Amino acid sequence: MEVKKILSSKSMKFLTLLLTSMLIASASAAVYYSLSMRSTITTATTSVWFEEGVDNATAGLSLSPAKTVATLTNLKAYANASYTYTDPVRVRNNGSVAYEIRLAPISLSGNDTEFVYVRFLLRNGTSESSPTLASLNYTCDGSNWTIPSATGWVSMPATVPDTEWAITVITKAKDNAASASVTIEIAVDVK
Repeated sequence: MEVKKILSSKSMKFLTLLLTSMLIASASAAVYYSLSMRSTITTATTSVWFEEGVDNATAGLSLSPAKTVATLTNLKAYANASYTYTDPVRVRNNGSVAYEIRLAPISLSGNDTEFVYVRFLLRNGTSESSPTLASLNYTCDGSNWTIPSATGWVSMPATVPDTEWAITVITKAKDNAASASVTIEIAVDVK
């Protein structure tokens, strides 16, 4: 009887080892299949970029060397009064084809308790009377901001000499606003 117990115990151990080995072998067999891809990337210049608008000095505009980043450092929001920067920065299509562009929110940071709204309007032209094609309207209830969704895509034609559209900025602080600041980053997406 003892021999049967030993055989059956050894048989069970062997069977367990065999099953575990088969499981490991089948799992590791799936790892040996792969694909390979090689890419060559070259630098390129953009056909759509920022340009200075008429109000660039008032708004404190600075552009990156490639004109793909625009920074406005002197925008003001006045208490209970709407203030408009009609043409601080422009989007320019210097290409030979039309491009689709849109405005999209990226980030908002800073003291948000003293503002009513900050609006970014993409104009079909460079004057205040130019029609608005797209807008981002950030609003604040005194403690929380409502961040807008990205706008729809707008076709920016290629014309000679070049197409330029102003981005108008309109600001307003709440009545009796204390000193505060907020930083809003938006994208002008191009496709």
